[in-house]
Amino acid sequence: MKILKFFIPVLLVAGISWLAVDYFKKPKYEWIEICTAEGIKRVKYDDQGNLLAEEWISQIPAHLLLVEKSQSEAQNQVPEIKLIELDHVEVDRCWVRLLPGHLPAAAYFELKNNSGKELVLNAIKTPSYASAVMHENIRKQGMITMERLDKVSIAANGSLSFSLNTYHIMLENKQANLKPGDFISLQFYFQDEGMKTVQCKVNSPNSLSY
Repeated sequence: MKILKFFIPVLLVAGISWLAVDYFKKPKYEWIEICTAEGIKRVKYDDQGNLLAEEWISQIPAHLLLVEKSQSEAQNQVPEIKLIELDHVEVDRCWVRLLPGHLPAAAYFELKNNSGKELVLNAIKTPSYASAVMHENIRKQGMITMERLDKVSIAANGSLSFSLNTYHIMLENKQANLKPGDFISLQFYFQDEGMKTVQCKVNSPNSLSY
């Protein structure tokens, strides 16, 4: 009987320890928010890019999708502008979250205007995607929505962060085979001033930063 009383606690402790080890062995994947043409959803991907779970946060009504599409097509027709590479503009830590299949990717970066006057970013293009459109993440009545932007201003000697919680570039209709670790070229066009070309790192679907 004494032996039995001794082994019962030992077995209980061993069982709890095994469950704890098994729990912590399993990799934990973070929820990430992604923007699609239909709206914003939360998803989980594993390290191989397999979709584990998803849920919608907000969806764009069908009649507004048609407006968004026509606006996107209009923006991709970049007007005649100066093709001068701007030395006083810096684009740092540029990265792209690559999603599986035909899902749109998103580009993030830190933009610095080292000139003495305000600059207006009004177009982005890349040979790797047919469409590149600026969006701002906005929280309305507790819901996160995205709003398309035709242009965005950067103050003189100021900076602007395109991050997970602020702005992003939605990249649609992939034109090349891409994988994490690759780099793609992005061209930033500034109204009446010129352009800036940068190389952006391609990251996996579950990436949260550069």
